[in-house]
Amino acid sequence: MKRLKFMAVLFLAASTFLIGAPIKAETPATSVDVTKDGWWLTPYKATKEWTIGVSYTDVSISYIAALQKAVQNKAKEMGVKIIEVDAKNDTNVELSNVENLLQQKVDLLLFEGASLKASGASIEAANKAKIPVVHFNILAEGGEYVTFVGSNQIDSGITMGKQIDKLYKELGKPTLNGIYMRGIAGYITDEIRNQGVKDTLKEAGIADKIKWTEQYADFSRGKAQSVAESILNKSADYDFVIANGDDMILGALGAVKSAGLIGKVRLYCSVDGLPEVLDGIKSGEIVSTVFQNPEGQGAGGIMAATMYLDGTKDLPKQILIPFVLTDKSNVGDIMTIANRVYKQ
Repeated sequence: MKRLKFMAVLFLAASTFLIGAPIKAETPATSVDVTKDGWWLTPYKATKEWTIGVSYTDVSISYIAALQKAVQNKAKEMGVKIIEVDAKNDTNVELSNVENLLQQKVDLLLFEGASLKASGASIEAANKAKIPVVHFNILAEGGEYVTFVGSNQIDSGITMGKQIDKLYKELGKPTLNGIYMRGIAGYITDEIRNQGVKDTLKEAGIADKIKWTEQYADFSRGKAQSVAESILNKSADYDFVIANGDDMILGALGAVKSAGLIGKVRLYCSVDGLPEVLDGIKSGEIVSTVFQNPEGQGAGGIMAATMYLDGTKDLPKQILIPFVLTDKSNVGDIMTIANRVYKQ
């Protein structure tokens, strides 16, 4: 009988241990190294169901829509509640949205500013309400913030500039004629990418060797095609096209095809890494793009915000997600990443 009682005690103790043991150990915030590539893929559970307000610039832009999917997927995985708003690239709408989020007593504002300077009003509103701010994708000026998770946007412009310098040397012509598809006038990323392109060409000593035709196409594929068709109807004497966003290079590709200029007018470089552009690189219709990682910026942004709320107060002021020049040599690797957020 004593032996049976002893065995019963052992069984109960073992049962309690097994029942109490977690099926899968979760990664504590303190062990997540945000300096390592792919840190945002680390499985992570929030200590409680935090409520995080998320403000996007304009989800009608393909890259921002992918960014949103990445945020949503990671929030679901971590067990946090998100309240999402879209500024539609209007800082007045943005401020109104943020004020509504603050009234809903969010624990933190995850913020993608629509303007470099004017978005400061939204940041300051959150500061006044004592709600912490984490920037992602775009780092606007003004106010106090915890950290920025995103890419150094000027690097994408610098990379495009280096690609043009490479083409100039390859072709050996005294001057090159280029079409530059710009995004939205005054939009932060468009301005910074343009600066990166022009500064790089100046440093390379060929700024005066590139003759530009520049047009804004609002990051829109349809508008970019219309703009490019209008340009090419006036003259087909162009060596290349670059664009500050992949949707616009796809629009330009349509125009170049319609004009029968594939092979003569090179679709040389853009920014984002949309699957259709990656397909174009594989087929040889597009030379390259500068991949920016919506998963790293979106999932990383919401994860850093949650880690802060969970008690990690020593996050770096900037957590940078590097751009990757993508051409035929590495397009397969980049396609694997892009498909996770663009083809869901």
